[in-house]
Amino acid sequence: MNPIQLSSRIRRSAILAGAAALLALGVACTPTTEVTVASEGTATQGIAVNGEGKVSVRPDIGQLNLGVEVTAPTVAEARDQAATAMDAMQTAMNDEGVADEDIQTQFFNIYPQYNYSESSPPTIIGYIVSNQVQVKVRNLDSVSNVLDASIAAGGDAVRVNGISFTVENPDEFLADARREAVAKARANAEILADAAGVSLGKAISINESTNSGGGYYPAMETRASAQDAGGASPVNPGEQELIVNVYVVYAIEGAN
Repeated sequence: MNPIQLSSRIRRSAILAGAAALLALGVACTPTTEVTVASEGTATQGIAVNGEGKVSVRPDIGQLNLGVEVTAPTVAEARDQAATAMDAMQTAMNDEGVADEDIQTQFFNIYPQYNYSESSPPTIIGYIVSNQVQVKVRNLDSVSNVLDASIAAGGDAVRVNGISFTVENPDEFLADARREAVAKARANAEILADAAGVSLGKAISINESTNSGGGYYPAMETRASAQDAGGASPVNPGEQELIVNVYVVYAIEGAN
C-alpha cells in the first residue's frame, strides 16, 4: 500500500469515527448535526449538517372559528333556528368589514338527541344542528369588534371555538431566515471539517423545510348572549415565529 492510499484510509477512518460519536450524541439534541462519508464511487460523499433560521413577524390576519348550535324537537325547527342565528352573525360580521369571501363554512351537522333509559331502548327527544365557520379578519384592529358583534348577534346559540393569527404572505419574510439557516449549517460544517482534518468544499445539495410557530388560541366551548356583553373582548395577536430548517451536504476536498 503506497503512502497516499494509507493517508486516505486514515482520514476516512477518522471521519467515520467522528461520525459515530456525533450520531450517538445527536440522539438527544435538536437540531441534529451529523457527518456522513459514503463509500468511494457512491453518489453522496461529504459532511451533512442541519441549520435553523428564525424570524419573528407580527401577524396580519386574524382567524375566528365560530359557530352556532341549536337543539329543538324537530329537524326543521333546529335547522331554522340555527340558520337564523348564523345569518344574524354573518350580517354582523359584514357590518364590521368582513367580506363574504372571508367567511368559510367548516362543517354543518344534524344529529339526534337521545333519551337513555335502563328499562327501554334509547328514544329520540330532539335534534341538534351545528354550523361552524372560519372567519378571516384582515384588519387586526377590528378582531375584537367582529368577535363581540358575532356573539351579540348569535345570542345563546353562539359557540366560540378558537382564535388564531397568521401571516398571509410569509415568503417575503423568510429570506432572512433562510440566510441564517444556511450560515449556521456552513458554520457547523466548517467546525466538523476542521476537527476531521479535511477541507470543506462546496454545497452538494440543500433541502429546506419551513414551519411557523403562529399563535392559535383554542377556547373552551363558549355560550354567550347579548345580555352578557360587557367591555370589548381583549385580543392580542402578539408575534409569529417563522422557522426555516435546511439540510446541507458539503463536499470534502482533501486534508488540511
